[in-house]
Amino acid sequence: MLKFVRKLTSLVIYTGLCLGAVGNITPVFGDDSSLGIVMRRGHLRVGIDAAIGGPYMFWDAKTQYYNGFELEIIREIASRLNIEPRPINVPWSAQPESLSSRQVDILISAREEGGLESGNTKGKFIETTSYYRNAQRLLVRADSGIQVRSLRDLIGKRAGVVANSGGAAIAETYNKNRGNAIRLFSSRDLDRMVMQLRDRQLDALILDEPVAVWQVRNNPNFTVVGEPLIPIRLVAVINKEDVSLKKAVDRALTEMRQEGKLEQILKRWNLWEGQKTLKSTKDLPAMVLAIISQSSVSQ
Repeated sequence: MLKFVRKLTSLVIYTGLCLGAVGNITPVFGDDSSLGIVMRRGHLRVGIDAAIGGPYMFWDAKTQYYNGFELEIIREIASRLNIEPRPINVPWSAQPESLSSRQVDILISAREEGGLESGNTKGKFIETTSYYRNAQRLLVRADSGIQVRSLRDLIGKRAGVVANSGGAAIAETYNKNRGNAIRLFSSRDLDRMVMQLRDRQLDALILDEPVAVWQVRNNPNFTVVGEPLIPIRLVAVINKEDVSLKKAVDRALTEMRQEGKLEQILKRWNLWEGQKTLKSTKDLPAMVLAIISQSSVSQ
């Protein structure tokens, strides 16, 4: 009997050591089943919105498929998880519900850090490590003859902003403190405002940096001027219970950054330069954070 007990004890200790070793190899599965479900399914369902436009995400008429720097990031994350990416087009405003109802596994769609931490979405989601640090920039005509380097230079001039965007929040707050000094024009129709800038009906646009750079790429007569305004991180968003999936995505993004893959992607879209100098919103004063906390990305 004593021999049997000793053998049984040895077996229990040996089994425990083996399980501990396995746990060290794949600790990411220990939190919940979210990553396991995705891995068994073989593809990652990613909520996107092609209506956001270039260079974030857009429908490419040439390839008849989605395109953009966020699509490249999605593909690289999926590749590192050894699964297929499956972008699912969901209108930006409907994405939180799509995520919480598990129609998608993750949102990678120009989502700002802390952007869903208010209202009826507060506490429902968790954010990954950042994949891009965004900012607002001034876009002007290169041949305008007007010296514009800051918001102060726009006093008395006509500036266009996308409604409910970070640029709109900045300009509206500036005007509130200075008696509507900037002649502000707000619209959801970015293409129309770009035409107005081209036709000299507007003196400047205040846009997300990627959108401003994209416009310069498509309009050689445009140029981005001044310093970046109010930097803020872009993150992927996941259901708060799906900790193992978040850890796997965080690890993929960290590897991409360490190996230079993220830099490679952003350089292809002319978006890398600003990443070396911008600071996180954690370093910004509370007053500045209040300006951007309610703003959404350009749609």
